[in-house]
Amino acid sequence: MDTKTITAELTQHIPGTPALDSATSAGRSADLRGMHTLYSDMGWLIAERFSSLEDRQRVFELIELGMRNGDGKLKNAVSTGLIEAMISRTGSQPARWRQISSHLGPLSSAYVQS
Repeated sequence: MDTKTITAELTQHIPGTPALDSATSAGRSADLRGMHTLYSDMGWLIAERFSSLEDRQRVFELIELGMRNGDGKLKNAVSTGLIEAMISRTGSQPARWRQISSHLGPLSSAYVQS
């Protein structure tokens, strides 16, 4: 699964995610800053709306796919954008972070532990 497909599917499963920019929508890859911003927004929204995510399992499968199969830009956006945003958003709520982190796959969990 490529970066564009993973990104598009994640945005469909995370309510409130900003629309993809016109360059990405047109088939060109987004710059690293744009990817990082989008994935940070998604991480924040996952942490905020974790209980109401309709297909939580698929969201975390896609996160793991991004860590495993993504190009360098996607892996960076997933790790330092999405995962770090989830950690940041739940910083004062350790029980909430434990609940969310229990859904992370092996590569995502390893990133958190490093």
